[in-house]
Amino acid sequence: MKIEYRFNYNMEIDRCNIDFLVAVFKQLLPMLLKDFIQTVLDQFVNVFMAQEKKPFLCDCGNDKDFIWKTRNAKPTKITTIFAELILAQMQVQCKVCGKKIFISRKLMGIEKHQRMSTVTQKILALVGALTTFRVSEKILGLFGVTFNRMTVWRCVQKVGKSITFDLDPNELPSGEADGTGIPIRGIKKRGQELKVFVQKRIGGGVRVAGLAIGQYDCGWDKLFAPLRKTILSFKHFLLVTDGDVSIFNGIKCVNVFLQRCLWHIPHQLKYCLWEDGVKRKSIDWLKIMGKIFDITAVRSLMEEDEIAAVLEEKRNRLSELISFCEQQKYQKCAAYLRNARPNLFTALEKRLNGKASSLAERVMRTVNMRVNVGKWTPSGALNAMNVRLAHYYNGWSPSEPEAKGVGIVRL
Repeated sequence: MKIEYRFNYNMEIDRCNIDFLVAVFKQLLPMLLKDFIQTVLDQFVNVFMAQEKKPFLCDCGNDKDFIWKTRNAKPTKITTIFAELILAQMQVQCKVCGKKIFISRKLMGIEKHQRMSTVTQKILALVGALTTFRVSEKILGLFGVTFNRMTVWRCVQKVGKSITFDLDPNELPSGEADGTGIPIRGIKKRGQELKVFVQKRIGGGVRVAGLAIGQYDCGWDKLFAPLRKTILSFKHFLLVTDGDVSIFNGIKCVNVFLQRCLWHIPHQLKYCLWEDGVKRKSIDWLKIMGKIFDITAVRSLMEEDEIAAVLEEKRNRLSELISFCEQQKYQKCAAYLRNARPNLFTALEKRLNGKASSLAERVMRTVNMRVNVGKWTPSGALNAMNVRLAHYYNGWSPSEPEAKGVGIVRL
């Protein structure tokens, strides 16, 4: 349909500086947008009313017989990404039951009692997930948009609740799970843990497959429960963790192989040495750290017969290291290494690719850059991270319709 749209405004402008003209246009934009939308609605509704079957429906089921009541009924407020608009509503009357119907919102695709479209909500939610709500308000205001931070917050919560995660059967049967503390209102320091499960992509990188929030020693079962069916669709699935026992308890699938993160083993062993009272950089400290770094160093691209020999050698040296810790009365170190031993070389033994949770650690940095600002409620933090991580790792973005095929001619 060809739409003829012209505007005619008188303006007193005393200079042609580009910044001044942009400021004038920012004031003009809401008026232009309002006139443009009203003009398009008027011309579309004329065509619709002339059609036998209308694109709107009465509660009685009638979609054919309507008469005009008014084109300038009670105004309605619509919020767009550029401005908040007040538009005159159009009203028709059903000839079957006599009910009067406002059709402007129906034609614009905006539900009753709703001020903004779904796309506008998603845009504001993305802005609020990428930066703080206070900064979101300031940035939007620089472009002439008068959104307050609570509007942005509500959009983040609404859109965040609608985002769900799952495994992709077309990506790699391998993933990493990790958690990070988040600041919760009313609780000192980091009151709860954000639990993240990522799946590795064939071309590199990861995608978020699960997200949950809860206490530090539980809650992983809620994350993995919705993913169980998809996990079982793989012949086998390799899960790399930092050794958190609650992760092991949260996933109960026969085809899942557990692999301890080989980066975390030396890192955690330093803490165990401290608990055992071993002085840092002492002879025993250096000896234990040197051995564990050597044991956890796993080369790639080894031949099949070489893998068996490497596994045997590393397991023997690990047993020797545990015996040394026991002889020196380093009980924390010995216990930690014994607990890690069963899942230390799973990936190498099963000929699978994966030995560290480094990719999940990068996701945690993305989380902390946003979640460390201020205090959160558990649901508020989860919804914000749903939007943020879906955007950065799963390709989620507001699906704005492209204005392709619109021929604009200057009259």
